[in-house]
Amino acid sequence: MKPHIIIDARLYGPKNTGIGRYTKNLLVHLINQKDFKKYNFTVILYKEHLAEAKTDLKNNYNYVTTDIKHYSLSEQIFLPHFLKTLNPDLVHFTHFNKPIFYFGKSIITIHDLIKHFYRGKDTTTKTPLLYWPKYLFYLIITFINIKLNKLIVPSNYWRNYIIDKFRVNPNNITTTYEAIDPNFLDLKNLSQKIKTDNYLLYTGNLYPHKNIDIILKALPKIPHIKLKVISARSVFTHRLEKLIHQYKIKNQVEILGYVPDKQFPKIYSKALCLIHPSFMEGFSLTGLEAMALDCPVISSNSSCLPEIYHDSVLYFDPEDTNQLVDQINMLKNNPTIRQELINKGHELLKKYSWNKTSLNTLKVYHQALN
Repeated sequence: MKPHIIIDARLYGPKNTGIGRYTKNLLVHLINQKDFKKYNFTVILYKEHLAEAKTDLKNNYNYVTTDIKHYSLSEQIFLPHFLKTLNPDLVHFTHFNKPIFYFGKSIITIHDLIKHFYRGKDTTTKTPLLYWPKYLFYLIITFINIKLNKLIVPSNYWRNYIIDKFRVNPNNITTTYEAIDPNFLDLKNLSQKIKTDNYLLYTGNLYPHKNIDIILKALPKIPHIKLKVISARSVFTHRLEKLIHQYKIKNQVEILGYVPDKQFPKIYSKALCLIHPSFMEGFSLTGLEAMALDCPVISSNSSCLPEIYHDSVLYFDPEDTNQLVDQINMLKNNPTIRQELINKGHELLKKYSWNKTSLNTLKVYHQALN
């Protein structure tokens, strides 16, 4: 009888940002692995994602729906019983929030532990009475789950951190690099060679650890250059607008908000570069997506970013505004360097693929079952 593997895919699809893209692409590319049919796979989904998943995955999986919400108390209380009724041999939780009272064999993907470093009123819109109990519960859950389960992480930066900080057995934690969504490679075919315009690009949410502040501080020193901000999550937009007013750079910044994927090629290929100033990331697809669309990258040299981007970007200290300005000016004044970065970016993309990610994940399943 085939081993039964359940994958918790409640956060399926690009609407659930990076975790959703990870879950979707993992499931899509697992199908292509030669050992896929050695297992009986079931995916757990919310009803609103079922049609999309069936379109993507066809009849290669069994489908089960639930209304048990992630990050909820009901997840901790009711999901363990729900899983038990499905009689799995192994459950893969694609995010840290495995219920602490589920005792079956399981694997957890820990995308990052950024909340361990950045916390408090600047990182949330919730009141302190709601935020701090939830944050404490998060710390308890992650500690228990890291200590008691086999783990998958997207970079060696986090693998090494977890081994050192939580004293876990290195054999229980595996790095599986991620990759850009194949749709980004398809989008490139929609773009044409367009003359570079005089603007920088920032893509991502506006949480404090993303460090967009340093770009805003740099703009007064390069008044001839503008900034376009793509951010689907707008919870901190008001804070961004206050900083724009404070630094007197209203004429240099355009907040685009949510932008459909099909509009990315024109915006990216015309940009001087993408700035990726983050203090901390789990893997960071942002720069790789830019590279796929012929947009060079200037990146922070922090956390896992040098591990992921290698020599395909220009680096700067995320606390040094002058260093960022110098890198922007160098790229602006040296078209040859800009083209070299574009070429290096194309080569770097070959290093990462969802086929490799799914193959390595399947190996983790095999090891966990045996």
